Amino acid sequence: MNISTIMLALLLSINQIPKQKIDESRYTLNGQNNMQKIYFSTSSSFSNVFEGDRALDDNQATSWVSAKTGQDHWIEVNFVIKRLLTGIEVRPGRKDGFQAINGFKLQFLYEGNWFDFATIDLNDRETQRSMRNGAVFIDLGGVDASTFRIFIPNSNTVNGYAAISIINCYMGSAKMSWFDSRLKELILPVRNAILPDNDSSYPNAPRDYRGGRHVGLDLFHYFDEKDYSVKPVTANTEVIAAGGGTVIRADWNYTPMSEAEWRRRAQYTRKFPNTFVKHDFGGRQIWIDHGNGVVTTYNHLSRIDKSIQVGKRVKPGDRIGWVGNSGLLGETQGNTNGTHLHFEVWVDGFYLGYGMDMPTVRRHIRWIFLDMQ
Repeated sequence: MNISTIMLALLLSINQIPKQKIDESRYTLNGQNNMQKIYFSTSSSFSNVFEGDRALDDNQATSWVSAKTGQDHWIEVNFVIKRLLTGIEVRPGRKDGFQAINGFKLQFLYEGNWFDFATIDLNDRETQRSMRNGAVFIDLGGVDASTFRIFIPNSNTVNGYAAISIINCYMGSAKMSWFDSRLKELILPVRNAILPDNDSSYPNAPRDYRGGRHVGLDLFHYFDEKDYSVKPVTANTEVIAAGGGTVIRADWNYTPMSEAEWRRRAQYTRKFPNTFVKHDFGGRQIWIDHGNGVVTTYNHLSRIDKSIQVGKRVKPGDRIGWVGNSGLLGETQGNTNGTHLHFEVWVDGFYLGYGMDMPTVRRHIRWIFLDMQ
């Protein structure tokens, strides 16, 4: 058989492999905050607060909960690419305070069809004795599988509902992260802040200076707790610590640029992205090291709280300063133009959103600061 015949046979065999439909709007990111998307789908969801990603958040208090359809239920995980697995852990979820399934099947997709790898009876005493923290661990031995699902026959539901609290995947001793748990406890640094509508306020938005990329999140508005009206931030809007940590920078000696200097620097950085910045367009800043590779920065501050010094330990929600426009053209002109908080999250030396496209950046930020709270 010649090479062309072999290639033709290979192409034909590839074309015969069924292609699976993927809902590209339903995914989580792996724990390294990069573009490796992990897709999920479900048979149904009770509501938008019980979607499939609630089984992938490593939080026992949340669950994917199905709708009551009278049909079988399932939650599917699709890595798209090659994935080596040695174990899968499943923790049943709850509906109205009660465990919502009596059993399930672990199924893998093979040549376009689902097959049962394991059938779990949660009422079986041997299964109950082997459970750890309410979860069943299924030893896979070692498989290469890009797609699997937890299948709950209607006969195994409770009152017609199915719920899964946690799904964990293992490769040896390493548990795969569906998201970066280090970011889970972070909060937005302005109380009741509203995430911006425009792409230009997010990380990776194009800029014509400093290397052509915006590396933070700009917060311009918040809602008033009294009447829920939307209000712009001002120099009287408090900035709070996004998480617990240690202050590693506090610009008590900040001095603004003149307008002429600001324009000169702006023109220069459009042509030459600096590696060292003496006068930063971020203005008056505070940096907080949260440990474990996570640092947050707070830019354009008008003032710094008198308690804040380098080395100070802060708790989530502690006031650290006030919103402003320091470092911006408005400050050099003596007005309040451009007032907002520029907030950056750095993880392992890279800004949050590095390498992501804009839809993914926006989804990831919403997931961290709104959906996971």
